[in-house]
Amino acid sequence: MADDFSLNSVFDTQGVYKPLEDILNEALMTRPEQIAIFGIDKPARADPSTDVIRFVRHPTDLADARVHPPRDKEKYIFNSRVDFNLKDNNSVNTMQLDQSILQGQNHELSSDGIHFINLKPSPISTESFRVLGNYRKGKVRSREGRLSDQSSSSTVNDKKLSTEDIIRMAGEKFIHLSSKKHDGFTSFNHPYDSSLSSLSLEDAKMVDLANLLLASAEKVGYKQFDAAYKLLMHCEGMVSESGHPVERIAFHFSKALRERIKTGLGSNLDKIGNDQGRPCAGPPTGIDFATVVLHQEVPFSKVMQFVSIQTILDNVAVAKRIHLIDLQLRNGVQWTLFIQALSERKIIPVKLLKITAIQTSEKDRVEEIGKRLQSYAKSMNISFIFKVVSVLNMKDLNVELLDIRHGEAVAVYSPVVLKTMIRRPENLQSLLGVIQRLRPVVMVVMEVEANTNSPLFVNRFIEALFWYSAWFDSLEDCIARDNQYRMEVERSYFGRGIQNIVAAEGEDRTARSVEINVWRTFFQRFKMVEIDISKASLDQANMVLKQKFSCGSSCTIYKNRKCLIVGWKGTPLHSVSAWKFK
Repeated sequence: MADDFSLNSVFDTQGVYKPLEDILNEALMTRPEQIAIFGIDKPARADPSTDVIRFVRHPTDLADARVHPPRDKEKYIFNSRVDFNLKDNNSVNTMQLDQSILQGQNHELSSDGIHFINLKPSPISTESFRVLGNYRKGKVRSREGRLSDQSSSSTVNDKKLSTEDIIRMAGEKFIHLSSKKHDGFTSFNHPYDSSLSSLSLEDAKMVDLANLLLASAEKVGYKQFDAAYKLLMHCEGMVSESGHPVERIAFHFSKALRERIKTGLGSNLDKIGNDQGRPCAGPPTGIDFATVVLHQEVPFSKVMQFVSIQTILDNVAVAKRIHLIDLQLRNGVQWTLFIQALSERKIIPVKLLKITAIQTSEKDRVEEIGKRLQSYAKSMNISFIFKVVSVLNMKDLNVELLDIRHGEAVAVYSPVVLKTMIRRPENLQSLLGVIQRLRPVVMVVMEVEANTNSPLFVNRFIEALFWYSAWFDSLEDCIARDNQYRMEVERSYFGRGIQNIVAAEGEDRTARSVEINVWRTFFQRFKMVEIDISKASLDQANMVLKQKFSCGSSCTIYKNRKCLIVGWKGTPLHSVSAWKFK
């Protein structure tokens, strides 16, 4: 679907970019409201005889002195009294609205409570690169404008700067250099100036590398591709696929910029030569050891899985027949934990657990996972049924295929799946319509907490730069630099994602994500009501970090209204939210 829409979009009202330094200055002058976060100071319950984490069967209310939910100042975009008719054939307006919402445009109800009004947008100049100003030293960035103190963030005086700190400092230096009205090339004639005097030589070099990357991206944003390429050549001379995390992330972003510059130059493609770096690999086949290592060594996946499992357990606590619908079964390891937790339930034993895996590919692989789950459930004395529903497209899914039986408590598990349908909101709408008809007791949604769906290249570039910087920093702290699987993750997964976000446009741009506030707006169309992540779930998150990961103290978890945000050294990376249907 095209990136241009008939709704009055902030992205369509102005076709030129404001100077980057002005945008960053405006953003950095904003002092957001602070909120509290919580860390891992209070351990959860664990079985001392084993390293298996035990799930709480009877969770208490969310009442923890460490958690101080912020005042909710955000205006609801849709009024709950509106009754959306999902059978309405006015699909054109629906799709336009869906796309505008997923791009983060603001709407409100008219006085009659029926029609949507596009709120007066900020000028394009305040949107472009504004996100860079939100990543400030010692703060957790939040799209709602609320920030958290981050005690584990590095500062200039610390012995080690985080990757995100270096990128932020590069942005601040970019403002300083641009204010002198030098051109991008001249600005780097004296790389280690007095503003970086407190940094180590390596950190100062990394700041300048990131600075070159920003300068090249700005030129690309202005469509000044020749100037962008000159800056990029200097950047490419400093990057590495196996060195400092800033060098590594710059390696992948520079490759993506090169491809975009090639496209921009059109008939002059030959003038910039061939990319000497290794190509980004396609999707892995067979056993994916790289993701196994990532799951075992970096905390985000396990934290989100344990929170999700506990949230489902909270909502099926009295159910005797449980039907789990997994919208994308990857390895199934989380369901072994779920089966184990059910086997320990004594007051209301489970008569049947059914798992239905929705797959658009790899049916044979998923069926093999189902066999292993069947065997494990048998060993735990749990009556178990596994079923694969294979569809070519999520739009082909219907209620009848899911075989819901009377008395089953249905729970839906969505592990970073919805983002894959952002570019085709008709598929997303169809899927949520089916789930709404199921009336599940809970739907748990895990998603990327970043807005890479903007039609503006500069917005996407900065958002992706910070998001991936936090990820690369976590890999640096959790996995050795020379680990072959770490390099494979960076090349095959992150490199491929960066390439798509930066270099692709239109239908080719498949790597899209939006933040939790955008999902909240979209979900209201389906009468979805957010429910709180319980204290038991929060305890699970803290327990995983404390017991399983030596680098767990750098993984930050905090509440954004009712959902959980999982990040690294203060930078949000993922959200876990729970929903019911009215």
